[in-house]
Amino acid sequence: MEADWDNLLVLDACRYDYFEELNTLPGELRREVSKGKKSWDFIRHNFVGRELHDTVYVTANPFSTDIEDDTFHDIDHLHMNRWDDEIGTVQPEDVVDAAVEANETYPDKRLVVHFMQPHRPYIGEMANELRRRVDLQGYGDHDDGIQIWGAVKQREVSVDEIRTAYRQSLQLVLESVEGLLEELDGKSVVTADHGEMLGERVLPVTTRVWGHMEGFSTPTLREVPWLTIEAEARRDVVAEEPVAQSSFDEDAVSDRLSALGYR
Repeated sequence: MEADWDNLLVLDACRYDYFEELNTLPGELRREVSKGKKSWDFIRHNFVGRELHDTVYVTANPFSTDIEDDTFHDIDHLHMNRWDDEIGTVQPEDVVDAAVEANETYPDKRLVVHFMQPHRPYIGEMANELRRRVDLQGYGDHDDGIQIWGAVKQREVSVDEIRTAYRQSLQLVLESVEGLLEELDGKSVVTADHGEMLGERVLPVTTRVWGHMEGFSTPTLREVPWLTIEAEARRDVVAEEPVAQSSFDEDAVSDRLSALGYR
């Protein structure tokens, strides 16, 4: 939060190496080390317990409901009002729409915009193919079936297929980020909360490691992109008292976390 930016665009579970390969956005890219290997660690170490009244948080990540109401000037919890029940996530274009609205509503605030992709459940052609072929758990109201990592461990999904689905999900969210940058004023940074294990082996363990919830803390999980996009005009930012937050349906939040593989 001490870095110099007007807009911080956060991709969820975005590895540095995949970002470096696929990114076409202009700017200066460097590798940074995240304060967490999963979303709540990132949120807790960067936001919790602080007074960030000059900043608005637009987020698709359900862990935002654990942030105290007086932390940001305002929080738009997109997982509560823009959730895609069919897929079990918030689509990147809906994050863009919300971020544009926030930029218009709060022209004198910094923006943190937290996309859910490329975090599973993946979006794109390969992800749709896997959903047609495999009975996957966690999509919408579907509680049966198998988790995506279980499917690959049981060889119902190949390593190449899951990496392709991740890559396509990242490509799609980067397209949305590019569109959002055209709508925002000020200096922007594109980064990630953490990375993702996609079947790498971590010695001394000989089995493949997936996701970011299995207790490992590796460079792949910690190293994230930090892409700085300069702007001639900067935003005049002021701090103001926080906007009152609404209460949440705890069962709905739990369902959202389950769909994303956190339960």
